[in-house]
Amino acid sequence: MLHSRPGPADPRTAHVDYFFSCQRLQPSSHIHTRQVYFSRAVCGLSRVCQGSAFPDSCERPSMTSVDYGVFMNAVRSVLIVEDDPAMQKVLSLSMKKMGFDVSIAHHGRQAVDLVESGDAEPDAILLDIRMPVMSGLEALPRICALKPTTPVIMLTAFGDLETGLAAMKAGAFDYLVKPSSLEKIREVLQKAFSYRDVLIQKAEEERQKEQYRLELENRIESSYQELGNVYQRLKKMNMETAQALAETIEAKDRYTQGHCERVRWLSAELGKVLLLKPDEIEQLEYAALLHDIGKIGIPDSILNKQGPLDEREREIIRMHPLIGAQILSTVEHYARAASAVRHHHERWDGQGYPDGVAGEKIDPFACIISLADTLDAMATARPYKSALQKEMILDEIRRMSGSQFAPHVVDAFFRAGLDRAFFERLAKDEQ
Repeated sequence: MLHSRPGPADPRTAHVDYFFSCQRLQPSSHIHTRQVYFSRAVCGLSRVCQGSAFPDSCERPSMTSVDYGVFMNAVRSVLIVEDDPAMQKVLSLSMKKMGFDVSIAHHGRQAVDLVESGDAEPDAILLDIRMPVMSGLEALPRICALKPTTPVIMLTAFGDLETGLAAMKAGAFDYLVKPSSLEKIREVLQKAFSYRDVLIQKAEEERQKEQYRLELENRIESSYQELGNVYQRLKKMNMETAQALAETIEAKDRYTQGHCERVRWLSAELGKVLLLKPDEIEQLEYAALLHDIGKIGIPDSILNKQGPLDEREREIIRMHPLIGAQILSTVEHYARAASAVRHHHERWDGQGYPDGVAGEKIDPFACIISLADTLDAMATARPYKSALQKEMILDEIRRMSGSQFAPHVVDAFFRAGLDRAFFERLAKDEQ
């Protein structure tokens, strides 16, 4: 049979109400609150078993005003490090009378071992200065290193005041002159416990800050990675778009199949030899792929005409750099390529088209594309001509350095062995 919970008005059953209150506390409730309720419940149960009335001092504490003093005196622990048996006994009895848990070490070495092993987890340490095996001054820095949040109170004789002050400079929280009154010991310990609580709270806050910082760094890194992935996907999409447009051009001019891709490849290789930056090489590749996009605006009858073009047809075909530049200038990502497309038929000596600019006034990407475009055109058959022989082509490129082509581009082409690499690539494409 289930029984209803007794009301708190009956002092003989008040302890039950404390147990139920403890159960109702949220997991996030302060540990001090939970332990005070439990301590009061045990206190009440003990008194009821002895037949005594439940005292007013054990009435249920307010959830918003917990008696932390009771808690501190009930659960705090103190490690006494003292070699004098008589002083050990006096201090131990005093600590227990105040409600503290007490553990004993007979010298500094034993205290260090207890703390290091975890056999002692004190809230405060009373450490005598003068001891055999290891003195308090020797043990102090080791204990502080092991337990930086545990306050150490030095025990000193009247004549050791200067030593006690020196110990405080070395990391001790305070010092007590032996013998000290019970109230003095209590006062110093309460300050030490409060100090420890502040240190622990600060350490926890720092831990949480560090955890938050690491989480934030991880989020930022993850965001950067995601942005990097998005950027790479966009780059791939842009390149695929450019390749699709290049294939559209080649579909219109069936004699140039593979031409745009070879011009892109050779231009990129030349860009590397000329030490262009990665983002510059990327824009150079777009321009090389799309250098003939303006041919979309040229009639098929001219592009696929068998035999040489007349003057009027040549004027029309010379419009394709302007048409291409106009098309690309409307697309933000290809805007840099527009200038190179406009100039890819300009000559170093100023005799090219459509603007007739010369030397360094020509877009630097166009200087690279011009050589790659002309080389591939000479090496492949067109409706109006046959492919030239390899040696004839290479001799022509050398001869045209400084007139049609930029000298530094021609130099990079031969210096890097791209003449051999190009014809190997062309042979594979024609298989």
